This record gives sequence, C-alpha cells and structure tokens, in this order.
Amino acid sequence: MSYFRIYIYLKFKYFFLSLIQKDQNNQIKIQNLLNRYTKKDYTILTGQLRVGFYLILSYLKEKKPKKKEIILNSYNLAEMANICKNLNLQIVFPKLNENLFISSTDLKTKINKNTLAIVVTNIFNTREEIIEIKKICRKKKIDLIEDNAIYFSNYSTAANKKRVYSGSFGDYTLHSFNIMKNISGMYGGSVSTNDKFFNDYSLKKLKNFNSFPSFKYLKQCFTYIILKVLSVNLLYKIFFIKIVNWSHKTNNKFFLSMFYPSLKFKKKNFENNFFTKINAISKQMILFQLQNKKNIELNHKIRKNNNLYYEKLFKKNKNKNLKIIRIKDKNFQNFNDYPLILQNDKIKEILVNHLLSKGIETKAIQYSDCHKIFKGKNRYNVENYENRIICLPNHIKIKRDYIDYIIYNIDNFFKKIN
Repeated sequence: MSYFRIYIYLKFKYFFLSLIQKDQNNQIKIQNLLNRYTKKDYTILTGQLRVGFYLILSYLKEKKPKKKEIILNSYNLAEMANICKNLNLQIVFPKLNENLFISSTDLKTKINKNTLAIVVTNIFNTREEIIEIKKICRKKKIDLIEDNAIYFSNYSTAANKKRVYSGSFGDYTLHSFNIMKNISGMYGGSVSTNDKFFNDYSLKKLKNFNSFPSFKYLKQCFTYIILKVLSVNLLYKIFFIKIVNWSHKTNNKFFLSMFYPSLKFKKKNFENNFFTKINAISKQMILFQLQNKKNIELNHKIRKNNNLYYEKLFKKNKNKNLKIIRIKDKNFQNFNDYPLILQNDKIKEILVNHLLSKGIETKAIQYSDCHKIFKGKNRYNVENYENRIICLPNHIKIKRDYIDYIIYNIDNFFKKIN
C-alpha cells in the first residue's frame, strides 16, 4: 500500500486552460477574493512570497529608519531570515511554545525601542495564540506580519458563526502560490494590507521589477507535469517511491534537494532574478482555483477529517516515543501534513527509512533552525525540533485504511526497538 505524499492541488484542466485563455480582469478578481479572506483593502501580487516580504520590510525601514530589529520564528524557512539579513536587520529569535509558535510570554521580553516588526508563521498554531501576539503588537504599536503560506483557507468560527480566516490577523499578510501550495500558480505570492501608503509604495516599486524568468517558469511547468503524472498511484508504486527510498538510504543530496528545495539554501545576497513580477499565466491559474470554492472546501474538509483521525489513533495508542500537537481548533489547525514530534532525535532517520521500506513516504524536512544557520547554537533547542519532526501524508487521496496502515507500521517499529 502506497500513496504519493505530495499532492498538487492545481488541476490539469486549469493548467491547460490558463495557457490558452486569459481573463483581462484576473488580477482585480484575485485581489478582491484575497481581500475577503484577509479582511484587507489592498492586495499586491508578486513573483514569489519572498518578494512580498522584501517589499514589506523595505517599506517599514523607510517608514521607521531608526528601528533595526525584526522578531522572527526561528523554526522557519531559512530564506525568510536571509532576506532580513540582506536588508541589514538584526534578527531576534524568541522562545517557541508547544506548537512551535512564538511564545507570547517571551516575546514581551524581546520587544524594545528598536523593534521594527514581528513576523509570525502559521504552522501548527491556534487562533488564540496569534490573537495574543496581535494584542501585544497593538499595545506596543508594532507592525505584525503574518506568513500564511501554509494555512490558507484555515478558519475559526466566531460567536456570530461567521468565519475568521487565518491571514486576517496581521497588518500585512503574506501568501504563497508556489507549485505545492493549496492554491498553486507554479510561482507567485501576495501581500494583503489596509495600509494604502504601502500599497502605493509597492506598486511604484513593482514597475521597475523584472518579468518572471521564462526559463525558470518553464522548468517549473515541466516539474508540475512530472509530479502530476507520478501521482497516478500505479506509476508512483512502480517508479517514484523507489527513487525516494534510495535517495534517503544513500543520503543522495541531488535527489533529496529535489524533494526538499530548502536543502538548496545558501546564505547569499539577492539574486538578479529575485525582484520579479507575477507571471500572467500564474494569475489565471490562481483565479481559476480561488473561484472554485467548492473544491477549496472539499480539500479542507478531507484534510481536517484525516488530521482528527490521526490524532484519535495516536491518543488511543499512547505511544511514549512520540508527541502529537494537540488540535484545539480543527478548522484553524488544519495541517497540510500531519506532524509528529519524536522524543529521540537520533531515531528520525531510521524511522523514515523504515516507513519508506513499507511504502510510506513522510515529509522528513519541514523547516530549519534559522537560529543555528544565522547565529550559531540555539539555546532554545529549536534544532532538536528540526531533527525530531516528521510529517505524515494528508490530502484528498489519503483514506482511513491507509492511515491505519501508517499507524500500524509506526507502532510496530517502536515495539521492535524498545
């Protein structure tokens, strides 16, 4: 029994239609739809999420030139910290709570007169946790940047039964439309805000940005087609999972970096093709998907039910070798991949290879310890999380019998080694 861990949400239908037709008002329609999710007045579309992050920081630096510190979650995409460094900002990494989210208690001790902004990354956190940080930001009059790349369409139901979506809490909200995101345009990103001055600033900046590199975009389209073909279960079993298995066992950096692009990260200055506009084809792909609310709801519902089933089984089994992240809000904490925190960081590689031998592919790398990369050893032990977290497959093709099979093999593994 085996299923592709990766799920590419972009349908072939939308991919090919985007190549041959274009809605002249697609950008305005996308902006309006994203503004509804984020409760914002303005949305800027960029070549990638990281470009939007650069625009926010550049704007805030001009607005508050004396403030030089940025507070960032240390368990993060290393590129986010690299952008801060390239803009000569001092990065402050606070403690993380049990959900690997910024500890509000420690955050209060890190804020000072030099704090430019606080960046929160929605990974496994609850709505209450981000509201607490929002209150701190308001009290201290500090801008809150919300990275909502993973949590798109996650929501809580307010007292009036209306949905409050993730991405609606920050002063600036970032979204990603990369190839593996819930809404995929090959590449692409957005910033939503109520700040008209930022909107005007960004539009002016974007006029001087380059068109998205054609060759880079073409390579991504080719990757998309390959991944969609390999997601056919028979082909995946016969061919692809064997490559994944071999790559992990031999620690082949070339293939592993294809499965985990974050492994390619290097500390460096902005590249020439960093400052990019969104591709016109990407806009059409994004619009098709945003307009298909029924499909967004279906994917959300299936992931949610899978998460709850994983949690139910792990709670029932009471495996002392691992820890689960408690789901307090099933619609807001709707994980794209189900996270497990292993108690022993030395067992991760062995478990990953064991599961692969049973046809089970896990997400072995989530984010990196940015503190270690940019500041050396982390006294808050984030690297230990980096080495202990694995994520189990969760998408529309993952059924309960497959989850049963995964849990059975995890339990068997620990029975043999204990």
